[in-house]
Amino acid sequence: MKKLIAASYKSLLRPVLFLFDPEFIHNRFLSVGNLLGKTRLTRDLTSRLFNFEDPVLSQNLFGIEFKNPVGLSAGFDKDAALPKILGAVGFGFGQIGTVTYKPYVGNPRPRLYRLKKSKGIVVYYGLKNEGVSIISSRIKGYGNLDIPLSMSIGK
Repeated sequence: MKKLIAASYKSLLRPVLFLFDPEFIHNRFLSVGNLLGKTRLTRDLTSRLFNFEDPVLSQNLFGIEFKNPVGLSAGFDKDAALPKILGAVGFGFGQIGTVTYKPYVGNPRPRLYRLKKSKGIVVYYGLKNEGVSIISSRIKGYGNLDIPLSMSIGK
């Protein structure tokens, strides 16, 4: 099943996604991830499709248990929309932000540029985030998470 998903992404989904503005697609992925993280049922179904667990990958560092060493780094989930779904898609930890004290709109658009030749992307958001009050309240509302979560902090 996972090979079918990977093949479908490469041959069908990716070409369609690349027709659109990268920031638009990024925001859609955040919305879908947030939606999938809302209920136990959707998290379990997502986990069956995307998650991989092997005890050899787990680690305990400073008393914190990591299911695996692969995490989502700061910058992708600036406003903590995804913590409830991260474990289900296979991440061993997540980092949100970068978060600033006050909300910040970031740099003017466009803020993402595709590098088609090198298959990369330039990210130029400029610390766009909703501010620590809103984001910390959101995180508290999630309750217990199935993976460790940290926050990148900026000033």
